Amino acid sequence: MKDLDLTTLRLFVEVCDAQSIKRVAERERVDASSITKRMAKLEDQLNTQLLKRVRQGVQATPEGALLSEHARRLVKDAQKISDKFMQRNVRLTGTLTIASHMGSMSSVLTDDLASFMLLHEHASVQLSVKEMVSKDVVQMVRDGRASLGVVWDNTETSDLQHVEYYKDMLAAVMIKSHPLAERASISFEEMTAYDLVGDKHSRHTEVLLQRSGGIKSDDARIVVQVDTTQSAIRLAAQGVGIYVCQVRSAKEQALSKNIAVVPLNNKWANVRVKIIYKTNLLSALGKALIDHLAHQHQQVNPKES
Repeated sequence: MKDLDLTTLRLFVEVCDAQSIKRVAERERVDASSITKRMAKLEDQLNTQLLKRVRQGVQATPEGALLSEHARRLVKDAQKISDKFMQRNVRLTGTLTIASHMGSMSSVLTDDLASFMLLHEHASVQLSVKEMVSKDVVQMVRDGRASLGVVWDNTETSDLQHVEYYKDMLAAVMIKSHPLAERASISFEEMTAYDLVGDKHSRHTEVLLQRSGGIKSDDARIVVQVDTTQSAIRLAAQGVGIYVCQVRSAKEQALSKNIAVVPLNNKWANVRVKIIYKTNLLSALGKALIDHLAHQHQQVNPKES
């Protein structure tokens, strides 16, 4: 048997839905006789009656209804394939501003943006990335100053659209000779008995103190605050104090630094990160970037990364 023709299957589905060859022919701007010939050839190929004439047009037989169900899925899948490759071949242009909390920039976002840029003409696409606390990321997207934002999923984003980006967990980063370095996991409450390194730029440590519940900022000794995750990890590697960040951020530098990465066992230490945006402000470039980012880490478990 010869392979079934996809165009014929698509027309067959349309005829079944419209219950009229004439209406489909008018919509497709072809002769009704050409569609009739395609339907007859399809029946010959399958050696089965698929359509029967009724007073107002045609109707699928039970076998025709079954074929229509299968053909509909084939046609839809074929359209998805076509759309996917059309999107890849469309030359994207423009400048895009992205706002992100520091945790993602120091872990996965930088590499994901690089892989996106490698798919497109550098001369036609320009990305501008701003790092800030999550609530300021949300405000930039709301104001239209950023096309999309990357934030922790516990951030209030009620008037914005969002898609899942990746999952991670928080860990304590410290010099390998630290008393807690050999632990399989620790609680945030335990580590506050030791000197801490904090994020001045993102106020990340203060947020963690609030999450912990019973610990006040006066009870935790933050000996130094710096602007970047990389600087904080370097200080932790020198034994200045313990720094808390996402596991992905820490593991990026664990091999080159003298540090131990110990996961936090607090329930709130599991982190989910999402991409936020306003539908009415998205350009083709913005849509393409969101689609790219949303598919980068779907099957990745942060504990194994």
